[in-house]
Amino acid sequence: MDLDLLLAINQGWASPALDTFFGWISQKKTFSLPLLVLILWLLWRREGRAGLRLWLLLVVCVLLGDAIGNGLKHLFGQLRPCAELPELVRLVMEPFRVGCAFKPTGMPSNHALNFFLTAAFLGVVLRAWHWGLILGVVAILVALSRVYLGVHYPSQVLVGAGFGLLLGTLAAGAVRVAPVLRRWIWGGKKT
Repeated sequence: MDLDLLLAINQGWASPALDTFFGWISQKKTFSLPLLVLILWLLWRREGRAGLRLWLLLVVCVLLGDAIGNGLKHLFGQLRPCAELPELVRLVMEPFRVGCAFKPTGMPSNHALNFFLTAAFLGVVLRAWHWGLILGVVAILVALSRVYLGVHYPSQVLVGAGFGLLLGTLAAGAVRVAPVLRRWIWGGKKT
């Protein structure tokens, strides 16, 4: 079923427009980093200096989540579909080159992990459904892009998404209940 769903999305949905869109939202330099800067700006506008501290904590959480995801990749050793079945998987090379030769293992998807972690963390910490909803939609699109591009099996994306939701919710819970974190972020203000 994992392979069937992968091929249905990777080959069945193939189009130049989706190649461009999904290739773009999978890129760190052209999508992830600009989105991170936009989140910083929005948090600054909403929370002032507390927004900057919240953003810094988010970055630390994403870096930790990414490190844990990479550790799990080595532990599980499950190959990416483009490394395991290169003759079946359609790789997108234009306009964004997407490949997997330098990182052949893919369980879990760190893209899914990081984006779902971000959505859960900010949605819970800010108690703002619109943050969680908007970032959740972005996370779903990024996760889907990884299957469309043939660099992750759907199961790898689902495990990454689930782990990201768990880590983001736990980190947000720590912020909500740990007095030292609340004071560091918001100072004396009640949250």
